[in-house]
Amino acid sequence: MKKIISIIVLGILALQLNAQVTQERKPSTLAFHIFYNDFNTAQQIKTSSLNNVLKNRLWTKIGDMQTGFGINYFKGIRNKIDFVATIDGSWTDYLYEDGTFYGSNQFLLDANAALNFKMLTDKHTLVPYISSGVGVSLYQGKTGFYVPVGAGLQFNVFNEAFIFTNIQYRYALTSTVNDHFYYSIGIAVNIGKNKIKPAEIVEPVKKEISNKNMVVSVYDEATGLPLLNVEVTLAGPDNQQQKAFTDAKGKAIFSSITPSDYGVSGLLNQISSSTQNIEKSAFETVENQINISLTHNDPQFTLQGVVINKTQNIPEGNVVVTITNDANQNTTTVQSNSENGIFQSQLEAESDFTLVGKKASYISNIVKVSTKGLNRSATLFVNLELAIEEAKVGQSIVLNNIYFEVGKATVNTDFSTDLDKLVRFLKDNSETKIEIQGHTDSTGSLKLNNKLSQTRANSIVDYLVKQGVDSLRISAKGFGPSLPIADNSTTEGRAKNRRVVIKVMQ
Repeated sequence: MKKIISIIVLGILALQLNAQVTQERKPSTLAFHIFYNDFNTAQQIKTSSLNNVLKNRLWTKIGDMQTGFGINYFKGIRNKIDFVATIDGSWTDYLYEDGTFYGSNQFLLDANAALNFKMLTDKHTLVPYISSGVGVSLYQGKTGFYVPVGAGLQFNVFNEAFIFTNIQYRYALTSTVNDHFYYSIGIAVNIGKNKIKPAEIVEPVKKEISNKNMVVSVYDEATGLPLLNVEVTLAGPDNQQQKAFTDAKGKAIFSSITPSDYGVSGLLNQISSSTQNIEKSAFETVENQINISLTHNDPQFTLQGVVINKTQNIPEGNVVVTITNDANQNTTTVQSNSENGIFQSQLEAESDFTLVGKKASYISNIVKVSTKGLNRSATLFVNLELAIEEAKVGQSIVLNNIYFEVGKATVNTDFSTDLDKLVRFLKDNSETKIEIQGHTDSTGSLKLNNKLSQTRANSIVDYLVKQGVDSLRISAKGFGPSLPIADNSTTEGRAKNRRVVIKVMQ
């Protein structure tokens, strides 16, 4: 053993004379090594168990193992993967699976090819690796195949030299080979040189200062949602300003902006957004667009509504929508978009609101909306639909939400929300005259139903007059059960027939 160690040390000292620059990928390398084959321990594990071998200290001592010498050829195929070809020779008493030996110190020739998978590159001093491959052995004229699987350490003592150790378990693939352990230690030296690829000369990208498009995105600070219709101002040199409004994606676009210093800000609902300064150096890029993000902090909720024409079932534009805070009676008016009927306004938190629309010759529903209980950090938009209905001369409109006490003409004003709708319509259209028409179902006598329908129509007129509507603009007429719109033999049909209708007279 001392002679072997001396040979390795002398080899290392000799290799020092040839030290060169370390390569990332291992060049062609030749190695000399000694090895030990351990058939006995592998046989003990197969016939008993690994636990038994370890517990009873049955592992074969080095002095009792089969010794041999070999050479290796290494070649890096990746920074962390080496190809290894090995040839070993030894005089061996071969132990077979049945426990018998073949021959006495007969020559065993082994050759195998494997891949070493390294944990680190060869730049490091200590490089652990695992290996696997395929091998062939020749003993007493018998050829056998096996799979070597193992692990090892590579110790880089000089730039082009290293010591390596390896332990393998060789699995027999044919009956002419037996499983065994294999231990080796050796030294290696480079015999080839890696071609060093000259470094590519990369010319620096020339900074191009040119006109750029500027895209400004504005987001709600609490929810992160993009904001529509934010007025974005781009302030440039000499107090020159450009303005644009954000689209549905919260983006405002300024085209072909001249390189300079700029200030960017936004305004929505009379509340300013965050601001950002853009320096001229931002234009020094090959990109043709500069992206900017702003945030907007408004504690109010955004009401997004659409006005719908019930007669045609299409959006209705140019409708003036009045929004009233029920608590303090503060009002806000907005107009629906002429193309899509959409309107937008801000609502205070923890409040109830009443909405109504106004447009000549239209009668509008009255809608309630509330922000009570809504979390501003999770909710930005409150959506609703406001329906209006055409009320031209000769047109009849059913008022579904007017209720009377059973069998009487007394109006239940607490639930008859269409009364307020009718009052608002008449006040908004001061020249319009209407006829209030009362209808009943067929239950009871014809005489009583005719009288009931007339008195109910009169009650509506009286209510309107008390609300300030000129009595000369309103008339009343009872039709009893004579004009049913549904089947009087069903409960649902009779409910539909008991109705109040307005007919526009002028």
